[in-house]
Amino acid sequence: MGMVATSLLIACVSVQAAARAATLPEIQAPTARVPDVQAPSGQAPAVSLPRNPLPPADPVANPSQRAADPQLGPVRAPASPALPEARQTSNLLADPAVRRDLDLLRRQAQPRSGFGSTNAAANAAWTLGLIDLHGGAGPRSTASAQMWFERATRFGRQPLANAGLAWCALDGCAGPPDTSAARQAINKLRAHHRARALYLEWVLESRAQPLAVRSSDPQGVTSLRLPLRQMLERAAAEGDTQAHIELGLEAIVNGDLRSARQHLQAAAPHSRAAAANLKLLDLKDARPASAAATEADRLLERAQRAHRGVVVPANYAEAMRLYQAAAAQGSAAAKRMLALITSRPQPDGTINIAWMSQLAWLDTANNLPQLDTRSLSTMMYRDPTPLFDLLPDEWQRRLNTVPR
Repeated sequence: MGMVATSLLIACVSVQAAARAATLPEIQAPTARVPDVQAPSGQAPAVSLPRNPLPPADPVANPSQRAADPQLGPVRAPASPALPEARQTSNLLADPAVRRDLDLLRRQAQPRSGFGSTNAAANAAWTLGLIDLHGGAGPRSTASAQMWFERATRFGRQPLANAGLAWCALDGCAGPPDTSAARQAINKLRAHHRARALYLEWVLESRAQPLAVRSSDPQGVTSLRLPLRQMLERAAAEGDTQAHIELGLEAIVNGDLRSARQHLQAAAPHSRAAAANLKLLDLKDARPASAAATEADRLLERAQRAHRGVVVPANYAEAMRLYQAAAAQGSAAAKRMLALITSRPQPDGTINIAWMSQLAWLDTANNLPQLDTRSLSTMMYRDPTPLFDLLPDEWQRRLNTVPR
């Protein structure tokens, strides 16, 4: 009897389920659309440059934002941050004055007699090449820049355009770098613009040279010496702006502010980067030098060298020992640094190395610690290329975000 009732119940449920299913709408399987697969192009995606550079970090207000210590690369030195090369082209071309000037240059560059056949045509082609090299007339196009440089030099009416050809051969504007073509262009440039030819020759030759690190005192204090420095000094003596900037940055890394200022002052009339660097140097308040260095001063200097590790690795244990010795000799600056270092210990009470590294470039000579001179080397500006200072000043202002 129970089995019969169960069978009847199951039958009823089945009938109800069938009736409900008959009333439901038909479910359509979703059609998945497979996107078309595009073959990858050989061109890398364009990189948008920032409109405005971020301001330098303030290690005193927030030590965790301290600028990185100078990192010395295998070829170019002293190190400096990557600079914003140009304002975004879309914004530039939105300016009617920019479009008008570009149209005028293009008309001047293409007279009926041919590219480079007149002084005006050669000068216009040279300027257009510089503008294209720095992304002023559209997306940065080094191949277009090289084409304009070639047009400018076609009849020899603008010999400075050989600097453009030399840089394009060095940097590979339209193909792989070509040292032979670079030397040929530099030799053509030398007869008319010896200073820039010397600088570009230094760029060419120094790429295969290691940085020189020399010891200047019995304690083993090291300093940077750029490769083939005599060649660079000759270029600076001839008045080359870029050579002065390189030597100025080297002097800042080595703590020689007097030489740095001299070189940057020589470059500033033609380089917005050099002028901005001078302003950064002015931010450092000069302190009167003491009549005679005491033993405490000497110990403090050695402690700072070990702490900062310019060129050679830092030695924090030695730095602590020397700071303590200087403090015992009465150095107030050493006492302030020790107080800062020990203000944020590890949970187990030991020295916090990460915190100590952030303090390396603080000058504790005064009650209010401030940024030390050599750390400015990590904030210095460079021109985007060794040709940027050869642009007309109006185009430098339009393209560059470095203040002046």
